[in-house]
Amino acid sequence: MATSPGERPLVLLRADGGSSVGLGHVHRCQALSAALTAWADGHLLLHGEPRVARASTPVSIVGPAWDETLTAARRLGASALVVDSYAVTASDLSIARGAVPLLVLIDDAGRYPVPADIVINAALGPEPPTVAGDTTYLLGPRFALLAPEFASVRRPPVSAHVRRVLVVLGGATPAALMGTVTRAVRRALPSAGVDIVVGPLGDSLDAVRAAIGGADGITFHESPETLESLMEAADLAVTAGGVALLELAAAGLPSVGICLAANQEANLAGFARAGATVLAGRASDAGLGDMVAEAVRGLAAAAPRQTLAERARALVDGHGASRVAACIRARLETSVRVGP
Repeated sequence: MATSPGERPLVLLRADGGSSVGLGHVHRCQALSAALTAWADGHLLLHGEPRVARASTPVSIVGPAWDETLTAARRLGASALVVDSYAVTASDLSIARGAVPLLVLIDDAGRYPVPADIVINAALGPEPPTVAGDTTYLLGPRFALLAPEFASVRRPPVSAHVRRVLVVLGGATPAALMGTVTRAVRRALPSAGVDIVVGPLGDSLDAVRAAIGGADGITFHESPETLESLMEAADLAVTAGGVALLELAAAGLPSVGICLAANQEANLAGFARAGATVLAGRASDAGLGDMVAEAVRGLAAAAPRQTLAERARALVDGHGASRVAACIRARLETSVRVGP
């Protein structure tokens, strides 16, 4: 462990964030950083746009070259390096494993083994390799990396009718898709209010307004700091298959899922099989609007929403970041590693 007795360890968290990859990587790393604060210092190494990072964690900007991340880890004397990036290769991870005392990978691919000390994947379905070596695999929604507020959510009783619907499709909001989804929600539940979250990295608020048209009962929320209050006010949500799906599950808010990217398919399919979301289809589907309307209409009554909420909350209890932080601490304190 790269610390002296009594010194707090430094955990570097390397994440990508921007219009091409969204906000999920950054939000996961910052949720984990918050869970580490009782005993360690977190520092975000961000490859992307500075505006996507919350002020709660110190941030340094790094370029795409992997050497920049390793140089920062050595210079700062990092005890652990957490990596959340689709661009980092197995070769990069092998090199990093020789450069830092503990290497942690936040993974979405589910193809194992990988050269890391701890591997985290919150999706339903992935299994650890038959021979895991000294790698610890933290797999499944129990290890979802969510902000601290999701560990203490208390939902009100499910309402008899859907009064408000939350539509959140990630940080890179596509205006045309938001228009299709919102019009579908209005067709299915014409008396419900609709809260639209416009992310900071996608199309502009004006573009989203234009794509939706002049429907009444719609409230726009541009780049909110947190979705907590919007989730509390909603009776139903329409979302993509990233971090927001896990947040909605922890909040006990029933959801309709739309797959925006291939790396979301397995997680959405797993949640749908578990009865924890209703999968409407892919963003590229020609009949998506009709499929969303049908899914939303099927959740108008209280009973199916109650079932979805209970099953979702059973999968994601909001304590995943604390579990991962405890594992990192235990590995640092034992310094167990068989090889590079």
